[in-house]
Amino acid sequence: MMIRTKFTLILGFLLLAAQFATADELLSAKVLNNCQGGPGIWSDLRLSACNEIIKSGKLNGGELGRMYYNRGNTRLMQSDFRKAIEDYTRSLELAKNDPNALHERCWARAVLKIDLEEALADCNESLRVRPNDPETLAGRGYLYLRLEFFRTAILDYDAAIEARPNVAEYHFGRALAKAEAGDTDGAESDFLTARALDDKVDAAFDRYDRAGGGQGIWGAVSGYWRTILKWIF
Repeated sequence: MMIRTKFTLILGFLLLAAQFATADELLSAKVLNNCQGGPGIWSDLRLSACNEIIKSGKLNGGELGRMYYNRGNTRLMQSDFRKAIEDYTRSLELAKNDPNALHERCWARAVLKIDLEEALADCNESLRVRPNDPETLAGRGYLYLRLEFFRTAILDYDAAIEARPNVAEYHFGRALAKAEAGDTDGAESDFLTARALDDKVDAAFDRYDRAGGGQGIWGAVSGYWRTILKWIF
């Protein structure tokens, strides 16, 4: 009887331990999924999950680099561009030449208008690893806007739009470049297309411009609008 009781107790303990192990595994999978992000996962939850994984010390190398990359993306969503750059830099230390981290660091630097030569090197290296990627071409187009190489920016946006014609930000970025280059008709056409695709695209670019110390997109294209007003009146 005592042997059977002991066996029952041991079996119960093993079953309870297995339940806890399964719960821990499920929790880990859930945390990993939250850090990855996706529909229904808001940015604060994603940031918390990434922090938990990074601090756990359970990952290293490229896997840890991916978690820093995910956290960098979350910080981009929250407009915390400087900390995003730090995360992408750490990610690239762990997973060298990752075209995604290179592109995103290029983009964040372009938004803040800092380290623009290094940003260009990031975008160029990303395109070397993954040629003709439309998102990176558009990101470099925005960087050329920051550098005031407007016609070169237009070329990058042209290529991005050819590959993915229904992205509002590509058309809006090209509109800004065309406005600065003096192509008012082309700029107006691209502005209209961008707004038809996404009615919040103005606000997005206004946020980028203010993050870089500007006065918003309308200050950036004031010359364009002055030309339009002169034509109207």
